Amino acid sequence: MPTRVWTPNVGGARHTVVVRWNPSTFAGELVVEGAVIQTWGGRMAGPDIKFELAGHHASIRKTPTGFDLFVDREKVRYQ
Repeated sequence: MPTRVWTPNVGGARHTVVVRWNPSTFAGELVVEGAVIQTWGGRMAGPDIKFELAGHHASIRKTPTGFDLFVDREKVRYQ
């Protein structure tokens, strides 16, 4: 199962955001600080997944090859 991990520094602290998904169906889950905050079924399409990270706006966007994380509209590089 592919995994993408980000550790952005938000609000003066380092946080961990993980997305895991099935490469065949794109079904997966969003994990923030070790807690699953959202899951989705196959062929995720449509709007970004929006959530808060240390009081800041964050979102996960599906790409053709995986996912991107944005915090306050800025793209965060993954590990």
